[in-house]
Amino acid sequence: MVTFGGAVDVTLLKNTLSLYIIHFANYVLPLITIPYLVRVLGPANYGAVAFAQSLISYFMVLVDYGFDLSATRRISVHRDDPLTVSRVATNTWAAKGLLCALGFVIVVLLVLLVPQVRDTWELILILYGLVIGNVLFPTWLFQGMERMVAVSLINLGMRLLVVIGMFRVVQRPDDYVTYGALLSIGSVVAGAVGFLIGLRAFELRIERPSLRAIREALMEGWPLFLATAAGNVYVVGNSFLLGLVSTHSAVGYYNAGERIVRAVVGVLEPVVRAAYPRSTKLVSDANATFLRWFVTLLLFLGGIGLALSVGLALSATVGSNLLLGAGYERPATVIRILAPLPFLIAISSILGPQLIVSLGLDKVFTRVLVLGACVDVAFLWFTAPFWAEVGAAFALLVTEAFVTGATAFCAWQARSRLTMATTQNVAEANGQLPSMRTRVMGPL
Repeated sequence: MVTFGGAVDVTLLKNTLSLYIIHFANYVLPLITIPYLVRVLGPANYGAVAFAQSLISYFMVLVDYGFDLSATRRISVHRDDPLTVSRVATNTWAAKGLLCALGFVIVVLLVLLVPQVRDTWELILILYGLVIGNVLFPTWLFQGMERMVAVSLINLGMRLLVVIGMFRVVQRPDDYVTYGALLSIGSVVAGAVGFLIGLRAFELRIERPSLRAIREALMEGWPLFLATAAGNVYVVGNSFLLGLVSTHSAVGYYNAGERIVRAVVGVLEPVVRAAYPRSTKLVSDANATFLRWFVTLLLFLGGIGLALSVGLALSATVGSNLLLGAGYERPATVIRILAPLPFLIAISSILGPQLIVSLGLDKVFTRVLVLGACVDVAFLWFTAPFWAEVGAAFALLVTEAFVTGATAFCAWQARSRLTMATTQNVAEANGQLPSMRTRVMGPL
């Protein structure tokens, strides 16, 4: 863990541990549920659930709109100003609510116009509760204030209740719609609890939303929305794309293998998310410590990612048989193909959000991910009709390799900006230059 002045950064350590609890809820618990669901629902019905969840994930990204980065960044910088935090929170919730309503209209249109979506319309409409829960839950608020304990406990508690409910009511293949309802109910309840705790913990004042402030928030988040939307085309959207050109069974095999790999990749996520507010703060203060902080993160997470990738490659068949049972060799092939992902994502996660976005180069990061999404869609569209889940897995691997390489190139190009940021704080202290926060964030 990074230290400052010879002592462990206690706040960062607490937030990282809290995010590991969220990771357990988001990634490890599914490793318990996936084997059960695959066996009880069967590959086809499990694939239908995966297809619907993948479509809904696009609308989760829509309501997030990059606020997990832009709102977190603004709250982190102004965390000592309760009035500004209240305004940012109010307008963020209002903007997410408007985007949620827009998303529901789009879902209804897709149900009416796209046959593959219409086939699972009931499940898709029920799962839209996940989007409503996302609107309510202020992860961006707790993350910006570096107070992640409550978030982790709410997530873990609700996921455990959903798992218990799943074992009780999901007993036969036709219960896949019931499982979707459980997920939605859990998300809405967790969102409501998080909303109320956020108001109380930070003594927020809910004011009348300002249309001007909402528009400014949407404009600020636009580059990051494009980046996250593009990234989610291949991070969580491949199951939906595969379902458009192949069978639900192929989607089920692909999703089962990918979820195992994502569970391993998720080991890295808590450190990345907990470190982001600190990276933003160090850059906004033009702090020379940032360079040492960045290199330490890169080496630390890069080493862990490499070890995880090697472990996945060596244990793909054993892991698939252990989790899914004998007779499910097709997910093992997906795992072997995707084994390099932990290493690739470890590097791109540090070079992207921790460096490029922290320096305010949101548009650069967006271009990389938009190009990555184009690579993924093109590759999957040509390979999946012939090779089903194998084609989708190769599309994801090629895309992640492209994104990592492009991000490394952009980070190298941005090195001069980093040098400038860490050498100008003396001039700023003397009032000769505007603060780095103003240059990166813009005026409030």
